[in-house]
Amino acid sequence: MLGPMNLRAIAAAFPLFVATAALTAQNSLADLQQQFAGEAMALAGRNPTREQREQLLARHTERLAQFVAGTAQGDDRWNGRMMLAELRLQAGDRKGAGEVLAAIDPDQAPALVLVTAATLAQHLGNKELRTRQIEAGVGKPAPLADRLAIARLLTTVLVEVKRGEKVFTEALAAATDDEQRALVRFHRADSMRDREDLPGNESFDELGKLAQDLPGTYWGSVAKDRLAATDLKVGAKALPLVAKLPGGGEFSLAQQQGKGVVLVFWSSGDRDLPTLLTLLKEQVRQHAGKLAVLGICLDRDAAATAAAVQRLGFEFPTVGDGRGIETDVAMRWFVEGPLVHVVDAAGNMAALRLHAGTNDARNELLAAIAAAVK
Repeated sequence: MLGPMNLRAIAAAFPLFVATAALTAQNSLADLQQQFAGEAMALAGRNPTREQREQLLARHTERLAQFVAGTAQGDDRWNGRMMLAELRLQAGDRKGAGEVLAAIDPDQAPALVLVTAATLAQHLGNKELRTRQIEAGVGKPAPLADRLAIARLLTTVLVEVKRGEKVFTEALAAATDDEQRALVRFHRADSMRDREDLPGNESFDELGKLAQDLPGTYWGSVAKDRLAATDLKVGAKALPLVAKLPGGGEFSLAQQQGKGVVLVFWSSGDRDLPTLLTLLKEQVRQHAGKLAVLGICLDRDAAATAAAVQRLGFEFPTVGDGRGIETDVAMRWFVEGPLVHVVDAAGNMAALRLHAGTNDARNELLAAIAAAVK
């Protein structure tokens, strides 16, 4: 991958690097990403050798290069180049990655693409290209969501703190209501986690101020729950959870009183997911009527999530709106990667941050479920 680069910060700001599930068409970059993810997952299930993984990477790189050079339209031209540079870096082709980045047109590419490209140019040590792309990106108009993502990248990965803070300050000044003000303040506070120039608790202090100042806003309520999630312990009361289901209706912990509940935060690229699903299906059958399961997808493609649910044979409700780790439940429960929480029949936490990757981990999950349904 990209070595010391802060990919969590990049992914939080720009969804290009988050894997999605599989479809078959190649009319858009999203289609191609989905097909690549499906092929990678299929290969992972066969315990591939290093040579096989390298061969798959080479095929994906070649197909993406053909797409970018031939059929890519609109923003896919620039997003595709970003992804191609990432693949070339994975293959160790630093020169090729630099050439791809340099081909992103600063006049046509969106501001966020340019600033994200600057993070890769920085990783390559190309100071001139980095500076040029930052200047072009910061100087362009962009939607609020993109401006906030740009500010995050500037203050964290690019270590252009003054520039990034200026973008946050301008966005806050331009906010027209408390909801927008809360949005800006939340993203500024969250970005502070990745800043090396601040104390470790600064981010949480800012979230606390937001929750206190604007409690009636969506982002103020998320800040409150997020802070509570950092203190979750086994035996503590679970956070409130209400999730709208894709087919209508909702899933809430309050409705599950008297049952054990397993919260599965998942990604289609997680190689342990099929094993986990098999285990949970058996547990639901074994504890009929006493165990409920909710899946929360962390992928950034709602359509691909629906396809993955069918392909993987989910037998329990799953929410996934394509917002990745910014999906409401994940935001409130402060989850940024695949894991499993277990809530007992009294609504208290029975287990936290479990997985199914080893025999010991699976036994721990089974024990937590057994305790939760009593």
